Amino acid sequence: MIDKINIEKYFAKPCFLFIYSHKNLTQQFKILKMKKILIVAFAIALASCNQTKIAYIDVEVIMKDYSATKALEEKLKAKQEVFAKQLDSLQGPFQLKVQEYYKAAPQMSPQKRAEAEGALQQEQQFLQARQQQASEELQKENLENSEALTKKVDSFVADYAKAKGYQLIIGTSGKGTVMYGDEKMNVTTDILELLNKDYSKE
Repeated sequence: MIDKINIEKYFAKPCFLFIYSHKNLTQQFKILKMKKILIVAFAIALASCNQTKIAYIDVEVIMKDYSATKALEEKLKAKQEVFAKQLDSLQGPFQLKVQEYYKAAPQMSPQKRAEAEGALQQEQQFLQARQQQASEELQKENLENSEALTKKVDSFVADYAKAKGYQLIIGTSGKGTVMYGDEKMNVTTDILELLNKDYSKE
C-alpha cells in the first residue's frame, strides 16, 4: 500500500531550490585563495626585506556590494520562482489524487488498489525527480556564475595592481587571513567602485 505518511510529509515541506547568494561566491573565493596561502605567506616574508607594495581587499564586501553579484542573484531568484510555480502546479493535482484514493480504497478490489497505488507511486517519483532536477539545474548555474565572476574579479584586481604598482594584493573575508592591516592598505572601496563603474557600462 502506498505510504500515506511519507506522501503528506513530502508535500508538507516547501520545495527546496538552491538560493543564489553572494555568500556562495565568497565561499568560492575562500577555496581558491586558501590554495595560495603559502605563496602569500612567503611573499609577505619577502616584503619586509624588499619593501614590496602590498594591499588587501575584503572579498565578502566585494561580493556583497558588486552590482554584477546582485544582478545574478535577481536572475536566479526569478528562475527559482518559475520552477516553484511549475512544481506547485503539478503537486496540487497529485495531492487531490491521493485524497481521492484513500476515500475510494476501502471499496476497491485488491487488484484495483494495487493498480492505483502503482500509478500514484510513479507520479510521486516523477515529482521528486523533477524537484531534484530543478534544484540541480539552479546549483549548476550558480556554480558556473560563481566561477565566471571569480575569474572576472581576479582579473580586474590583477589589472588594478599593475596600474597602481602593487606587487601583492591579498584577498580576505572579514578578519580572514589578515589579522591586522592598516586601513591605508585596504583598497576594497576603491576596487569596488571601479568594478561597479565597469559593470555599469555593460
